[in-house]
Amino acid sequence: MIAYKTLVQNCALSLVILLTCNLANADMFVDRSVVIFDAESKPREDVKISNSGDENIYVQVEVLEVSNPGTKEEERIRVTDPKKLKLIATPNKLVIPPGGQKLVRIVNLAGQDSKEHVYRINVTPILAPLEDDTSQLRIVVAYQILTIVQAKKPSTSLNVERKGKTITFHNQGNTNLLLADGRQCDQDNQCQDLTSKRLYAGNTWVLSLPLNAPVTYSIRSFDGIKKEVYQ
Repeated sequence: MIAYKTLVQNCALSLVILLTCNLANADMFVDRSVVIFDAESKPREDVKISNSGDENIYVQVEVLEVSNPGTKEEERIRVTDPKKLKLIATPNKLVIPPGGQKLVRIVNLAGQDSKEHVYRINVTPILAPLEDDTSQLRIVVAYQILTIVQAKKPSTSLNVERKGKTITFHNQGNTNLLLADGRQCDQDNQCQDLTSKRLYAGNTWVLSLPLNAPVTYSIRSFDGIKKEVYQ
């Protein structure tokens, strides 16, 4: 197995190769940024990759298994031993014609167990070599699909502590939670948006608040969305 340290937290990442002069950009789009397998879903999901440009796009697909997700010890690991594969994305290489689209199938081979498993799937355009004596500025936009295989029996337990302008969230359950649409409003109804955050099982997040006012978050998990207010 080959380990990668965490470099990018977003679903989409930009890689820029600077040379000079002209600009070339592959017009590739991915229709899903998050795929979740639960105990009731099929063991496969399809992701559509589209090419809105006027040239063929050559794409490489790579699955990384994430250990210690959401922590300073997080690593993204490429599994090279076929016997240890728990999740695959196929095909791992494809050519998308101009104006066309193709599907990448993500297959959960291992099913569910007592632990949630997290993966990142890189979808990266492959650039052809530059011609001799040609200088270009080429921008490659690669996408990363967050893929989560939930525990067989997921449970949520979010512990929240508020001390003045600091709030601490600790996910004590066995599945991820998404804290979204965070907001604070003062007595004059002047509001500020707060950072969104996905908390994996065991994660702790300490957030410094801009106001000494109630905190509102939408907590999204496998069992729906709940709006919570923390005084």
